[in-house]
Amino acid sequence: MAREMVSVILPAYNEERRLRRSVERLESVLEDSLGEFEIIISEDGSSDDTLKIAKSLKSGRVKIHHNGKRLGKGAAIKSAAGLAKADIVVFMDADLASNPGHVRQLVDFIEGGAHIVIGSRYLRESKAKRSVVRYVASKGFNMLVRVFLGSKLTDHQCGFKAFRKESVLPVINEVEDQGWFWDTELLVRAQRKGLKIAEIPIEWKETPGSRFNLLPDAFRMACALARFRLRG
Repeated sequence: MAREMVSVILPAYNEERRLRRSVERLESVLEDSLGEFEIIISEDGSSDDTLKIAKSLKSGRVKIHHNGKRLGKGAAIKSAAGLAKADIVVFMDADLASNPGHVRQLVDFIEGGAHIVIGSRYLRESKAKRSVVRYVASKGFNMLVRVFLGSKLTDHQCGFKAFRKESVLPVINEVEDQGWFWDTELLVRAQRKGLKIAEIPIEWKETPGSRFNLLPDAFRMACALARFRLRG
């Protein structure tokens, strides 16, 4: 059976130090594991040379979507998804904290009938390396989402997901949060609409230079969770 085309989105904000290396590694992995694909760098109003570096990449498979100002991770993914050629869309963090070798598994599950597939750091077979403090904070947040929003998933925030564009883009258009809570809101809305969601174990490694600031970002995510619950 012929493989479907896949669009892979890399949301990028101030990623000048690692963007070239990440894209080159990702393209090499995808060449070995996928058929036809495109990589869309969704540059989100960076203040460094991220856009310049993205434009310098010499590959016919790499496309650039530029936002004139920073809109947030969710908006960067949403705008790029609307431009994706493929009906199977994958998005992953530009630091490649999630092993890109798992992309084939994401695609296999979508081709098998899932609407959304997410990489989870908390399944038994997963291999995740991170600080104890961030582990506890993340586990706590996921527990709150399950308790207060009724989710059945183990990991809402891992930046490694795939979806069937035709089925999921209408849900994406309903998501109100455009920051860190975007993934969680999307997954909760999708579950409430009865979409089929699968989780796969992945290898994940915390990378230096992460923009997650534990206390303020945890507070903002807790507030976003509370607002979403109050809206019903």
